[in-house]
Amino acid sequence: MEKIVYKGKLANAFYGFDEDAVFKMTNGTYWIQKKYKYWYRYSYRPDVEIVYENGKYMLYVLGNSIEVKQIFDVIESVIDGEFNGWDGESSYKLDNGQVWKQCQYKYEYCYAYRPEVLIYDANGSYVMEVDGTKAYVKREK
Repeated sequence: MEKIVYKGKLANAFYGFDEDAVFKMTNGTYWIQKKYKYWYRYSYRPDVEIVYENGKYMLYVLGNSIEVKQIFDVIESVIDGEFNGWDGESSYKLDNGQVWKQCQYKYEYCYAYRPEVLIYDANGSYVMEVDGTKAYVKREK
């Protein structure tokens, strides 16, 4: 049995599908790509549908689809100061008072001042997304 769960727009730009891509809907819900599939396509706030069919949630956008699952307790904040990417032991204080530290080695330079941050649970491990890059993190404070 097919049931439309959400019909509306993405809350921000769409860059296609990639590993663990997160999609925010205009109703405030978040969905994460469940299986790996790469497909690049840019669109600003495209129309989307999330449909429950055959025991799965499917996201339909721009003539393509991917299996997704809803995620909860997503943290949206801003880094209090500079972001210099990941160095293996990066630690960042957020405007909401929380402090998050990188917990798995990754080195990637990316500079931004007071960038927006998205933190979510991806299958038991927290991921922090900042300016198009992401790393596994744990909360320190």
